Amino acid sequence: MSFLQELTPGIHRWSEYSEEKRLNFYGYYLVHKGQSVIIDPPELSDDAMHELRDLIKANSASPLKAILLTNVHHERISLKLKEALAVPIYIHEYDKELLDFLPDKTFHDNETLFCGLKTIHLQDQKSPGETIFFLEDQKKLFVGDALIGKVPGKLNLLPSEKYSDIHKAKEALRVLKSYDFDCLLLGDGEPILNGAKKKLEEFLD
Repeated sequence: MSFLQELTPGIHRWSEYSEEKRLNFYGYYLVHKGQSVIIDPPELSDDAMHELRDLIKANSASPLKAILLTNVHHERISLKLKEALAVPIYIHEYDKELLDFLPDKTFHDNETLFCGLKTIHLQDQKSPGETIFFLEDQKKLFVGDALIGKVPGKLNLLPSEKYSDIHKAKEALRVLKSYDFDCLLLGDGEPILNGAKKKLEEFLD
């Protein structure tokens, strides 16, 4: 039995089911451009941890560089993985003080991180540092809490009480229409692997 699913070439994911939200929380292991990163890691069983270690070892030519967090609420088991794998944790500067621990590094809007991931900081979200990671050459967006996929193939926001102003949160997503993407890899709920930009435009309009 495999605990880590190869979603697309170079991208594996694993999940933890949330009884509260009635959906899966997903974490991602990305290998690209001679490097690798972990994004928003949810809980791992011991067997799944062994599988992740084996996967990292199998990709030793693309060494693991960091654990990247889209927001403070997706810290999940990042500290545990940092200690197990000896890699730094990165988060947007605006969420740095909200963590229960100090991250190793912070990033800003419009930076390029490991694997060629570009940062897209979003205003008026659940947390002030909410960031999307854009894998431009593969037309993929890694999204934390800015969008969820509770119903497969559809997009939605978190409940309105999670925001200061849910209308502003939704409007802030319009910045994504200026990016060329086809795939949305969500931290909460099911991804949209094809035609994702059209789905987003339909949701916004």
